[in-house]
Amino acid sequence: MNRYLSSSSAVLAAAFSFGLAACDSDDPATDTTDTVTDTNTNPDTTDTNTNPDTDATTTPDTDTAGDTTVTDPCDPNPCTTAPAATCDGTTKKVTYAATGTCTANGTAASCAYAPTTTNCGNGEVCAAGACVAAGDVCDYVFVDRVSYVTHIAVGNQAAATGGVTPDACCFDFTGDDKVDNKLGSVLKAASGLLNLDINATIAEQITSGSLTLLLETKGVDDAANDSSVAIAGFYGASVDANAAAGTGHFTANPSSFQTGTNVPLISFPTAKIVSSVLTAGPNLFQLSLPIVGAQLDIAVTNTQLEGTVAVGPNGKGLTMDGNGGLGAKLGGVVKKKDLYDALNGYLSTCTCVTGGALISEAGTCNTLNTSACDNATDGQACTALPQYCSALIGLLSADVDLNEDGDTKDIDDGISIGVWVKATSGTVDGVDQCEAK
Repeated sequence: MNRYLSSSSAVLAAAFSFGLAACDSDDPATDTTDTVTDTNTNPDTTDTNTNPDTDATTTPDTDTAGDTTVTDPCDPNPCTTAPAATCDGTTKKVTYAATGTCTANGTAASCAYAPTTTNCGNGEVCAAGACVAAGDVCDYVFVDRVSYVTHIAVGNQAAATGGVTPDACCFDFTGDDKVDNKLGSVLKAASGLLNLDINATIAEQITSGSLTLLLETKGVDDAANDSSVAIAGFYGASVDANAAAGTGHFTANPSSFQTGTNVPLISFPTAKIVSSVLTAGPNLFQLSLPIVGAQLDIAVTNTQLEGTVAVGPNGKGLTMDGNGGLGAKLGGVVKKKDLYDALNGYLSTCTCVTGGALISEAGTCNTLNTSACDNATDGQACTALPQYCSALIGLLSADVDLNEDGDTKDIDDGISIGVWVKATSGTVDGVDQCEAK
């Protein structure tokens, strides 16, 4: 994928110095509910129940408004959501037992799923947790139903009115009946302090052609109702001036495929259309966003897509919109580790920075040498990221407990994100740099 610096370098980095970490409101509320029957023979002085004991009799009172018996968090076993399959190198697939082993950690349950490693077959490589045939990206055959994304906007950026955020997006990942978009809220806080509009930056990149996202919808026989649809996503480039009109032609970037294969990085194999509403996921999505003054390619897990579709101006590809004109909903969870890897990946392109990876596997900052960096030629992000690394890690705290251990402090836990997406029709002629076949 193309990498390009945002015109507003070090967006979040400067915000960290303003103490944005104080904006984090994800700390759990203090639990004031009693968990055992009160057997004290003296008056309660610390009972925070709404009906505290007030007498001094020798007969113990039994609270009736909040005391409960301590329960075993592992009964019944809550460990029934195994992690997605992964790859161990390029030739081994790792899967996890469907049911995990539960360990009580106080009142929280900690889950461990037994891994099984399998060697891929001859001529296969492991990509996105699956053994697939090795292949040449130039052999990929595109279908004619392609959507060109004309609009990407991070949700939760608009000012709240009456306690309601009009562009809140997109899905509930924590089970509290509220949409989760922690990363969007972080970016909103930074935008407010620095008078920066991240969505305006994204819009400029789409208009200039430096950010071109294409969604291929396979198996669509009826754009209003179809129970068997597959979606593949690609980053690419326009080859004419008709993109916005819905009749444009494009090429796909080779980096849109799994390494060593012709399998797309972005894939929703089990999508469907019901009454003109397309739903897909959860699956993996590779999202490219201008964050911290740098264009980061971020792996988004548990990604869901939902929006209204129709046949577009070219008579084949699908348009995508919905939700009162805000767009289709695209939301998921970014693992802290994947976000750190994206930051390290960007820093590796800064030739003026020496000293290795910025963020260690444990999620701590390493000291790097940026003395050779020149903001005018190397970009401010190359110097700002190492300088504000510790503040960055503190700000990007997780809000989704992906490993189900009762807290969100692990490096494999996630930060929710939601974006609005609009698209019109288009055509992909092939993969860039490949000869026509």
